[in-house]
Amino acid sequence: MKNGIPEISIIVPVYNGAEYLNRCIDSILQNDFDRFDAVEILLLDDGSTDESKQIMNAYADPDRNPKAAIRVISHPNMGVAATRNKGLSLANGRYILFIDQDDYFDRDYIRTFYDAIEAGDCDVVIGGHKRPNTTGKIVSRKRIIGKGYFQYINTFAWGKIHRASFIKEKHIEFFDNNIGEDVVFSVSEAGLTKKFGFIAYEGYNWFFNEASVSNSAHKGFRDDVAIIPWMEKMYSLHFETERLREYFLAKIPMYYLLHSGRTSTKEKYLETYHVLFDWIQERFPDFKKNRFLLYGLKGEALSVKVPIAVFLRIHKLKLMKLFAAVYCKAS
Repeated sequence: MKNGIPEISIIVPVYNGAEYLNRCIDSILQNDFDRFDAVEILLLDDGSTDESKQIMNAYADPDRNPKAAIRVISHPNMGVAATRNKGLSLANGRYILFIDQDDYFDRDYIRTFYDAIEAGDCDVVIGGHKRPNTTGKIVSRKRIIGKGYFQYINTFAWGKIHRASFIKEKHIEFFDNNIGEDVVFSVSEAGLTKKFGFIAYEGYNWFFNEASVSNSAHKGFRDDVAIIPWMEKMYSLHFETERLREYFLAKIPMYYLLHSGRTSTKEKYLETYHVLFDWIQERFPDFKKNRFLLYGLKGEALSVKVPIAVFLRIHKLKLMKLFAAVYCKAS
């Protein structure tokens, strides 16, 4: 620790996470980083009503965990975006890591990212991730290989290390919304610096749990999912090029329609489709010619490129009503 300033702040938003919280915190403390005296762990209790706070307080006991400074901060429930933003305001470290309560680090995670950002003098270093399920089986993985637009492809806050001074000087924060909080944060970073590093490393374990909010929240179109305010916020961000802005503002609604529309009714699907595409058409009259929508970003997976290209083709051919009749499962 230099002049009392930690090297790394690790921000952990917690809301009713008792089931997997021990695993998450243990994965941090069991890392092989040799400078834990320069690490602070911020456990932010977002109004939990289960045993999460008791678990966090036990870890904060210096007699139990003398190797790292652990701070427990509690507040009434205000959502993950506001909780992460509070963590950013309280963090003292030179660098920032994020982890979600049911995820966990590989043992070399902290060291790998710290060494990479120190060596490269970057504002952000981006890696990949794995998706283990409840049995520990890896159901999918993402590794950064070669060159590409990975600063725009990996839109999670985790799986990266961030320079705190860059985030604070540029006033980058999470969008307090119920969809796309990470995307706004990550795309803000992407548009405000070119000092990115990329590592072929997948030491973040994004837990695949069918019962979790991340896997179920957006199945079907919910009235409380505020996608238009999110699109307006994205539209206001700084992008490297206007084509990238156009790509994002057209691609994400397409993905939303494909992901959430599967369990929707045909009528609700078409209603949502028209609202979103009227918004897109008004701001980007020529979006159908965007080569990124046709071919994807360099480095993007085929599983993303192909559905978006096909969806765009269906839109161009005015076949969305037929598509909805076949695609939507709800009656």
